[in-house]
Amino acid sequence: MAKPLQPASIVAPGFFGLNTQESGVTLEAGFALQADNCVIDKYGRLGSRKGWAYRTTQLGGVNDANNGVNLLGTHISIDLAGVKRNLSWNATTFHKGFSNLEVITPSTTDTISTGNWTAASLNDRTYFFQLGYKPLVYTNESTTDEFKSIDTFTGYDGTPPQANIVMSAYGRLWAADTNSNKTVVYFSDLLDGSKWGSGSAGQLNIAGTFSKNSDVITGLGAHNGFLVVFCKNSIMLFQDKDSFEASFDVTTLSLVETIEGVGCISHNTIQNLGDDIMFLSSTGVRSLGRTIQEKSQPLRDLSKNIRDDLITLVENEGTDTNIKAVYCPNFAFYLLYFPSASVVYAFDTRSPLQDGSLRITKWLGITHTNFIYDADERKLLFCQANGLAEYFGSQDNGSAFNFKYYTNYFDLGNSNITKIAKRLSVTLIAPDNQTFVTKLGFDYSTKYFSYPYVIEGEGTPYYYGEDEYTVAEYTGGISIRTVSNSVGGSGTVIQGGFEAEVNGAPLSIQRLDVFIKSGRTQ
Repeated sequence: MAKPLQPASIVAPGFFGLNTQESGVTLEAGFALQADNCVIDKYGRLGSRKGWAYRTTQLGGVNDANNGVNLLGTHISIDLAGVKRNLSWNATTFHKGFSNLEVITPSTTDTISTGNWTAASLNDRTYFFQLGYKPLVYTNESTTDEFKSIDTFTGYDGTPPQANIVMSAYGRLWAADTNSNKTVVYFSDLLDGSKWGSGSAGQLNIAGTFSKNSDVITGLGAHNGFLVVFCKNSIMLFQDKDSFEASFDVTTLSLVETIEGVGCISHNTIQNLGDDIMFLSSTGVRSLGRTIQEKSQPLRDLSKNIRDDLITLVENEGTDTNIKAVYCPNFAFYLLYFPSASVVYAFDTRSPLQDGSLRITKWLGITHTNFIYDADERKLLFCQANGLAEYFGSQDNGSAFNFKYYTNYFDLGNSNITKIAKRLSVTLIAPDNQTFVTKLGFDYSTKYFSYPYVIEGEGTPYYYGEDEYTVAEYTGGISIRTVSNSVGGSGTVIQGGFEAEVNGAPLSIQRLDVFIKSGRTQ
């Protein structure tokens, strides 16, 4: 009597995200060895990411036809009257607007020659800081917008730091990392970012707080009434003595917590999630809350499943401040971008795995230079060559992009028995006429058996929920289908794959089944 076919099933494939750190053959079936240009939705499906489309439609003479505007950063603020503004910059020029970018020229004696600015808003003014430059200020307090050096404002006093880091929190500006001092946090007067020598303005020198080796400030954060000072190899939390009060008294600031052995490599990776702060350390992505809890032994990180890959990317990037991050609350992912490699890692923050690590996917072919989340419109925006772009649709600026998923290796509990593949079945949510290719590999070979498919125009329509994809964005039905085919090949270890071109409509994988027949014992 013939033996029945044995299914090797992967339900919600890739649900655990990428794992390139551990041995592929020992991983649970939900991990993926490759998960390109996809996200994990709240239902546990591995689906295609959104694409991007330009939001900017007019450049107002900003660029020449050949080179583009080449945005390097942008800052969104809403003033006390409820007026929303976007201010962006490249290496030499500042602009205002969303769909129409207009050049704004600061009145300053400094020559702007680099675009590594950080921005913060306070009391209807936006302040731009950069290492070695006098801060610039944009304001519309009068009938005419003003954009000028901070030392030309009425009421200006003191010497504002020419700092690489700036943050607006607790009613004042906080700045750090100057050419002359890497261990001092400077803070402005209350509600006035142009006053640095009067009122309650002052400095916080952390040089004497290091118990071991010296360190340097790499970032600032504000969380739950704490001032968080990130250094390269340590983290310090300061609080005023009357922390239970609504005010934040800078005159009574005291050090209440120190974490050593873990730090932040760049302020551009620090993102506030509301209930926590995420950042990139020298060994991976971490959360402030977990780092505090585990300070006696802070060995685990949120990115442990791709740890070595991250470390390599950090080393290859060269300049740590080039690495960017953004948190998008409506999709609940933290995006970490390495521009030299054009790689984005998407960390799903909704459902951590049992060991506390996050589910991670990888986005490729990304040409953005920076990110920002528009909290007012709940949209993720990108800085691009020709203006601002929006995380939107299922094409990258009108072009298709590749979706790839490969399982880990599985042996069905016995690595000594040959498995003969007979049938491959895939259940997916996809639009009509979607083409894709399923792959089967054996015994760790990179030579795969390939099986192409085309989704026919039949099946019961099944639509994505509005949290991930809105029905109005797409034409035609997005249906759940199961397709299968006879396959061949054999080996003691099997790997499955899925590749498709996303071109106008999203897709996701629900289930992957390989039906096998047991062969001889090796």
